[in-house]
Amino acid sequence: MNNQPADSKKDLILKTARGMLARHGFAKTTLDDIANALGMKKSSLYYYYDNKDALLEDVMQKEEEKYCSMVISSLSGSGKTIDKLIRYEKAKFRYIHETFKMNEVNTNILFELKSKMYSQITRLRKVEYDNIKKTLDEGIKNGELKKCDTGRVTELLQTISEGLRHREFYLSTFTMMKEISFDRAVEEMTFAVRLILNGLSVKADADAK
Repeated sequence: MNNQPADSKKDLILKTARGMLARHGFAKTTLDDIANALGMKKSSLYYYYDNKDALLEDVMQKEEEKYCSMVISSLSGSGKTIDKLIRYEKAKFRYIHETFKMNEVNTNILFELKSKMYSQITRLRKVEYDNIKKTLDEGIKNGELKKCDTGRVTELLQTISEGLRHREFYLSTFTMMKEISFDRAVEEMTFAVRLILNGLSVKADADAK
């Protein structure tokens, strides 16, 4: 580890911390634990991070960048607005599922970490809002969708998506499922996107006349 470049060391620290925080939670994970898992002295870890909160902040920043790269980017590219939004929702649920599976996160730890990540979650939700709204605005501009309050439509889509995710998290706490399945949630979210976007479709209006 001592021969690795500083950036590589930091990436390894973040990767290790991410896995340990996901499995054991913030309260039960110490800098000593992380240093031991890395095979380094705690004093060496302090060279990069003064405390656990600073480390969590960087872990979340890295995760936010990964999320935006894998999920938000799915809204770009060609295709109809409805296809872009369905592609986006599927990418989001897939990312969450793979993250949980890889790090063996349980819902109790998720809720503990969420209380620590409020500012990051709020920021990321705003990024999502801006990108979904932009996609809807482009749909109106190119004559695909009727004029509407795209801000409210965006909030509705976000609320439905969040509600479906939370339902699965909530149910998993009672069923003690080791792996959460989002298959039903994806199917229902796809139905919701189609229902809302078809209602806003200019073509649907033209076909009805």
